[in-house]
Amino acid sequence: MRMDKDQRWWSFEWNFIARVRKQMNLPQNVIIKDDTLREGEETPGTYFTIDQKVEIAKILEEMGTPEIEVGYAAGIKEHAETFKVLKKEGIKMKLSSHARLYAEDVIKEVDDIIAAEADIINFLLVPDPVLKSKNDIFNRITEGIEYAKSQSAYVAFGSGRVAPHYWDKFCNLALDAGVDRIVVYDGNGCALPTAFRDQVAFTKNIVKETPIEVHCHNDLGLAVANTLAGVEGGAEIVDVVFNGLGDRAGNAATEEVIMGLEILYEIDLNLKLEKIMEISQIIEKYSKTKLQPHKAIVGKNCYIHESDLHVEQILTGNWVTWELIQPYVIGQTRKLIFGATTLQSRAIKAKLSKMGLNPTDKEIETLRTEIKTLIKTKEFISEEEFEKLAKKIVKTD
Repeated sequence: MRMDKDQRWWSFEWNFIARVRKQMNLPQNVIIKDDTLREGEETPGTYFTIDQKVEIAKILEEMGTPEIEVGYAAGIKEHAETFKVLKKEGIKMKLSSHARLYAEDVIKEVDDIIAAEADIINFLLVPDPVLKSKNDIFNRITEGIEYAKSQSAYVAFGSGRVAPHYWDKFCNLALDAGVDRIVVYDGNGCALPTAFRDQVAFTKNIVKETPIEVHCHNDLGLAVANTLAGVEGGAEIVDVVFNGLGDRAGNAATEEVIMGLEILYEIDLNLKLEKIMEISQIIEKYSKTKLQPHKAIVGKNCYIHESDLHVEQILTGNWVTWELIQPYVIGQTRKLIFGATTLQSRAIKAKLSKMGLNPTDKEIETLRTEIKTLIKTKEFISEEEFEKLAKKIVKTD
């Protein structure tokens, strides 16, 4: 066990052995780029008003998030307006706009994004009838980036589903045009983590000091794994979305990636981690997308304990037996309940001891019987209900 110096969490010791660490090319720092305003709104049925986007942006900034992606400043009028409103509201985070390198008029695309006051133009290249040949694609990479740079823009460029020899060509064209950042995509969520790490490492060998951003989707449930694999390959910026929202199966969840980087790699993100739960709940409310109870980090079940041994160990202060992270760290709260799996004696005795009660075997059996009767209709009883029941049954001296 490798315990955090502040006792906030612990980690698997094997994560830090030399043989494992030698396989990684970890950057000195990692930038969290939250895409909730853009990708989160692509969740079917989700729409954030401008006022909601401002509220979300402000609390992300309070947490210490360095960058957010706001939307399509050149393609959607309301998104362009959102950029301006965020600037007017005093948001200091870098604001990124998705940009269509495949747009029919890439010059207008750039001009519209600059007019919206975006800080970053994030060019995405995907197959499109506008670009009819390989040379059209190569020329467009150069044209779009060179024009954006001529307007003093900070420019990112990326593309997905590209064969290695073409990706090499794309990266070199982008570098020659003056690109500031390269984005490696797993836009369909179909990369192996080992393969994705390899692509990022391959890219790093080409781009050298130019920073790399990674953007992963969750179609096979690997978005977080691939994002972390990208960091192992040398990526310095991670695209993430709170609660794992996004089109189809969603994107890498902000809260999971943050805690993965902090715990598994000991990368200090300089974030107010206690804001995580608050932001998650706001996103859940405005997106109208309910969280799974067992969702990692922010699910309501993460800190609810019912099993006999689990409850006993928590009551006796041994939280590391069944928890990875202390709940207060991320703004969660711990809850103990008594149900079908708490009817052995260990949890009951531990709770009674904590209450200062010294029950007889008969009183314990009576208490167990009462709980068993109650959970037939209630499923479980709370810790507070247990205390009231215990005080009625267990005699005090």
